[in-house]
Amino acid sequence: MKKKHLPGKILLSLLCALEILALTHIAAAFMLKASPVKLAFVLAAAGFAASLVLRLRVPKAARAFTIAVTALFIAAGAALAAVLAGYSASAVYAGGDDGKANLFAGKRVLLVVPHQDDELNLMCGAIDEYLRYGSEVYVMYVTNGDNRVPAEQRLNEALAAVAVCGIDEEHVIFLGYGDWCLTADGVPLYNADGVVESKAGHTATYALAGHPPFRGGREYTRENVLEDIRDAVLEYAPDVIYAVDCDMHPDHIMTSLLFDRAMGEIVAAGSGYEPLVYKGMAYSTAYTAPGDFYALNIGATADPGGGLRAFAPGIYDWTARFRLPVSASSLSRSLWSSSSYQAASRHSSQDEDDRSTRAINGDKVFWRRETGSISYAARVTASSGDAALLTDFVLADTGNASAPADNVTGVWRPEAADEAPAITFTFDTPQTVYRVKLYDDPDPAANVLAARIEFDDGSSVDVTALDPLGAETEIITDRENVRSFTVHVTEYEGAAPGLTEAEVYSAPFDPAVSYVKIMNAAGDFAYDYRIDPSGRESFSLYAYGCSGDIAGYTITCEGDDCRAYAEDGALVVECPVGARCRVTVSDGENGDAAYFENTGSSGLPYGMQLEINVRGKLYKVQFFFLNIRRFAMSVM
Repeated sequence: MKKKHLPGKILLSLLCALEILALTHIAAAFMLKASPVKLAFVLAAAGFAASLVLRLRVPKAARAFTIAVTALFIAAGAALAAVLAGYSASAVYAGGDDGKANLFAGKRVLLVVPHQDDELNLMCGAIDEYLRYGSEVYVMYVTNGDNRVPAEQRLNEALAAVAVCGIDEEHVIFLGYGDWCLTADGVPLYNADGVVESKAGHTATYALAGHPPFRGGREYTRENVLEDIRDAVLEYAPDVIYAVDCDMHPDHIMTSLLFDRAMGEIVAAGSGYEPLVYKGMAYSTAYTAPGDFYALNIGATADPGGGLRAFAPGIYDWTARFRLPVSASSLSRSLWSSSSYQAASRHSSQDEDDRSTRAINGDKVFWRRETGSISYAARVTASSGDAALLTDFVLADTGNASAPADNVTGVWRPEAADEAPAITFTFDTPQTVYRVKLYDDPDPAANVLAARIEFDDGSSVDVTALDPLGAETEIITDRENVRSFTVHVTEYEGAAPGLTEAEVYSAPFDPAVSYVKIMNAAGDFAYDYRIDPSGRESFSLYAYGCSGDIAGYTITCEGDDCRAYAEDGALVVECPVGARCRVTVSDGENGDAAYFENTGSSGLPYGMQLEINVRGKLYKVQFFFLNIRRFAMSVM
């Protein structure tokens, strides 16, 4: 072999190897619907096969042919990239809804989450809307996320991610506790006594040199986490708090339950500070939810059923969820141009490329926890059992955050010999008792079937069976000048009756905020909506804190040849093929606006199908290198 020809032969051999590799992936091209791109890939595949034959049969022609085919392959790749880039840029949803001031404007909002990326699992898209309306948004991270990745990397990723959302670094609070702290015998920090060392080898709070923790050098104890959460809430005094609930992770469970205990201490202090509190999931409705992002219209968060919480899932009734709209401008029919994805991608050490298709939806769901119960100021006694469990703001507790479903605690239960179980609330001054909320034992085999609320004036209210899975049961009592009342459990099933919480309110429920959102028949919120190809589709209003009767709203439609009107209690939108319009509904205080377009097809756009196929291949490569990086970090 002549040495002067060796480099060329090596290059041709490498190209041959690449061609063989490309042939293994060429079948994906046949799933593409756009004929120009598909044709380019098919021609390249045919060229690769031909070049292999030429290399064996006519070596002199192989070089030129290989160069030509390689050029064609590069051109096909460039065309693919151009098509994807063009589609992605044009796929962002149009915004334009300015009718949510009652919900989003003028607030100081705090997110309480365990890990860096949970802020997006909990609130992606909704953060943008609060900021768009001029509210302040703060994020409190309880841990440093330093289990598999150095804290410095995770914390810097968090700062970069929230910056994409528009949150100032000064509004980021690092409590600085270890990620997934367990004792030597596997007891999680939430249930441990004394100081616990994290998997990263730390025993005290830390963060970044330029962004220190809320309180530096705090030992890793349950009591310190509780105190820091409580004191941070009091220091920043948010109007609205969104806190993670009990996902299937010890850190999430710890964050949720210690936040609840902190709120219990705050409201029991009687200072009058009563923020709006909403609890939501980072796992079941986001991180581990179905990857349903790719749809003609963005869908609602899917109901995870019995997998909603790590334990006692029935505590929250899905039909009673609070559906928070997101910013239309954070949505897109291309994942790559979604601002929520762009924020999530800053968490480069995490598997956010795939997870974003699960977390981005047309709503974020929560459950309101009222903070104005007068039971916290009452003297609460019971015929037997620990009555303090009824007014600690914790709906259900666990004796082991690593196996919570098998260790449910925090439930008031009378002693076995107690034949007349009862709870008495006594007030220092006469109170109005308008409604009472009782939360049954979440154990489906132990249920209160009947009860009686007896007041000090001799009157009473009969109570039917409580929700058997532990969700709230509200009883309207409407009594004035009450100094005391007693809840008598008169019938139950199981070994003993049980309650996790008892709340008492002096007035009807106050939603505190109000808004409406246009919604299709499937319950999906409409933002930049592709209407049924028939040109006619009916919608309703999702209303919170106001009327959902479309008859009480003024309807306007901007767009040639389109119509929007009320008919038989529904909002009807008519839009011929090729037309686009903007529909607004308003009652003078609350309103919504959405775009509607008729493309003449109910199928996914070609660009979306192309992106799905390309992303699938890129994700496999990315996930491979992510695991290599994680392994390298684990052995360093």
